Amino acid sequence: MSTTMLQPAIPSSAVAPIPPPRTQTPTTAEKPAVDVAPAMPNPRLRIDPALSLVVIEFRDSVGELSLSIPTPKELEAYRDQPRPEPASSVDVSS
Repeated sequence: MSTTMLQPAIPSSAVAPIPPPRTQTPTTAEKPAVDVAPAMPNPRLRIDPALSLVVIEFRDSVGELSLSIPTPKELEAYRDQPRPEPASSVDVSS
């Protein structure tokens, strides 16, 4: 290994201390001009309790619903389907 790459250690008294980070106080010019909608998870998952079905909803930058899986039309079709009757108990002891 070449000795030209080796450098003597610098004593800690010769190194300038790192200054603490500067804090900035917000000014009125830095505040947003419009109210921003609170951050929401995107996509958002919800359960349709009537259908026991998970619905995935995608929202735009304003927070309005832009896409839903299944679509509102598909959800309505699910709601229009006849619900099966719960299975009654079956005696299999014979």
